[in-house]
Amino acid sequence: MENAQRARWLKLTEENRLYDMMEAQTARQIAMLRDLLAELQKTEEPDRARRLLGQVIIIGTYIKRRNNLIFVGEQRGAISVQELLLCLNESSENISVYGADCKTIIKGVGQLTVEQATQVYDLFEAVVETELESLRALLISIEVGKWVEVALCVSATEPLCGLRARFPGLEWEQDEDGLQYVTQKLERSRG
Repeated sequence: MENAQRARWLKLTEENRLYDMMEAQTARQIAMLRDLLAELQKTEEPDRARRLLGQVIIIGTYIKRRNNLIFVGEQRGAISVQELLLCLNESSENISVYGADCKTIIKGVGQLTVEQATQVYDLFEAVVETELESLRALLISIEVGKWVEVALCVSATEPLCGLRARFPGLEWEQDEDGLQYVTQKLERSRG
């Protein structure tokens, strides 16, 4: 009976650790979600309400999928490229429903470390959050080989050059048509 009690306590301790980790790593988005929901409750304008609801869905999807990456990573010790694709595809679909063209392309297979997968998904989300009000189109292309190479092409009004402070090694360019190109190359270590 004592062993069963100890096993139950260890299980609960581990579950609490995972939930605390998930909450800590998505705290900014949780706060953003609260603010969006509060604004949604106050608005009486149907178009603004639809826009806010779309943003709630985008941020909520990120929280769900980001936490899933943590959970899968804890269970398996790595994240498959396919799992990352599922996260990006679900987010892309919701962004498209929101009214912006969004597409995800991944070339390559295998395993990524939890850190690599979450860095890619966090970069994608940071771009989306920065451009939430003005996003018109977003293409994310990832090539998994010797390196994990991430490239985003974005049509929106907010400059993304500020993301370099949050993402070391990030490169940013803007062309004469206003398209922004964000690239990052991550060292590929075995997942």
